[in-house]
Amino acid sequence: MKALLSLTLLIVIATIIFSCRKGSNDDKNDPVPKERKKYAWACGQIDSTGYGMILFSSDGGDTWVRQGLESTALLGNDLQDIWAIDENNVWAIGLNSVIRTINGGQTWTSVQVPSNIEGRELYSISVFNKTSIWISGNMGTILNSNDNGNSWTIYDQTYFNHAFFQGIAAINQHKIFVAGGSGDSSLRGYIAYTLDGGATWDSLVPANNYNRHEWIGVSSSENTIVVYGGKSHYIVITDAGTTWNNDSVPGTGGSDGADINHLIMLNSQKWWGAFDMGQIFITSDGGANWTEQQTVGLGQFFMLGIDAWDSQLALAVGSQAGPSNNCPIIKTSNGGVLWEQKFATTNSSLRKVTFIKGQHLK
Repeated sequence: MKALLSLTLLIVIATIIFSCRKGSNDDKNDPVPKERKKYAWACGQIDSTGYGMILFSSDGGDTWVRQGLESTALLGNDLQDIWAIDENNVWAIGLNSVIRTINGGQTWTSVQVPSNIEGRELYSISVFNKTSIWISGNMGTILNSNDNGNSWTIYDQTYFNHAFFQGIAAINQHKIFVAGGSGDSSLRGYIAYTLDGGATWDSLVPANNYNRHEWIGVSSSENTIVVYGGKSHYIVITDAGTTWNNDSVPGTGGSDGADINHLIMLNSQKWWGAFDMGQIFITSDGGANWTEQQTVGLGQFFMLGIDAWDSQLALAVGSQAGPSNNCPIIKTSNGGVLWEQKFATTNSSLRKVTFIKGQHLK
């Protein structure tokens, strides 16, 4: 009997030890599902290593590690935008290339796109329903893949008058907006859109000469679409496509207002904006009122990218007005009341930051 009890005890102890060891190395036993973890990626230009900058955080932006060093896809690649679909699949674009990871950043590979985009610069990416990829760039460049990057369509850049498209947003599978600078010297801003998935395109001309400033990007939530740009100005539509209203963010500084470099929408009413001069502004009522957030000591930076996990947690990245030294990643955990610098690069301008899309905000 004593021998049997001893054997039973040894089996129980061994089972406990095995379970503990397995749990320490197996994400399947992690009580927090990956899609609810606050994974984030940031991207930027090449630094002294010669590789484009990709940074990863598994803890909502408190700590960061670099990915992609010694990857040929990142060699000499100035990264401009990044989009995390889930914990494994992340897309990024450089000035002349598209790259991706399918394993959370352990490896990054180049994606083959049409050869006739050679010499063009890519600036913005938007993904709808995980596999519909839209990319915009200069010289009227718009690229689309509806099969997760296996094949691509490039649209006729002459139709877009060789516009400099800095921003693109796939609002749904049919409605896509692009915005930037016009190739026509008589106008500064240019907005184009399709309502049938790219089969036909049209341009949007806001009232009161509101194309006089260059546009930078597009954001949307539900039936609300915002096109934003230079000198703190933007246009917004809230009724699914019939009436656009001109507006601007007051008190951003400068002679005509600071540029809105990036704007994200948590919902139709709550928007977060990244501006020149180290500024973050938030509206909770669809642009009727804006509140400047406290980002002390960042006045010499252009805040170029921002993303929010929810109404409390957000990250923003920037680039120095002069030489790109010590460019910051800043974080708020209390809705913007306090921002803290969590990381700083050396000699690499940071461009955009992303949480996993579609797993948060709701």
